[in-house]
Amino acid sequence: MNSKRAVKTGCFFLFFILPAFLWGADTRTIPIDVYIIIDGSSAMERGKDEAVSWLCGAVIDGMLQQGDRLWIWTAGAKPELIYAETLGADKERAKNLIRSVKFEGDTADYRGALREAQSRIAGERVSYTLLISGSEAKDPPSREAESAGLLRYSRVESFAGWRVLTIGLDLNARVRRAGSHYMNKQ
Repeated sequence: MNSKRAVKTGCFFLFFILPAFLWGADTRTIPIDVYIIIDGSSAMERGKDEAVSWLCGAVIDGMLQQGDRLWIWTAGAKPELIYAETLGADKERAKNLIRSVKFEGDTADYRGALREAQSRIAGERVSYTLLISGSEAKDPPSREAESAGLLRYSRVESFAGWRVLTIGLDLNARVRRAGSHYMNKQ
């Protein structure tokens, strides 16, 4: 398998198989790490109710289970970690913190929050990173050379007033290891 095919296979897994696995009807037995970054700027004001409802319902209640690790940041003028715990049976604290996020100011430090999330990724568990931003928000940094790698593997889903970026922060290293492992077996 050449390196381009390994990258395509890795992207296919992250964006099509993993979401079906996480949101599928079958019960998951492997704990995961989830990193949520919420745009704390006023750009989220228009879509905040729907975005908060989606995060609390589809992600916190629908995807996460006991034993999963969850980190939540707000990305305002600087990133602020507001939650970092291994989930137990009660998820209300995480949902209440999401509901209490204040959306104010003109800036969102996506890059800083993504770097903080990336620094916490441990290779032994599957990680899933979500960046929630307002549709009026300045796009997350993708053109600057220093941050291009943060969004190399990402997918955008747009909703009325907000969008979610699913970002494979740890995918690049996994694809390289899988490609190297495959090539060494040849």
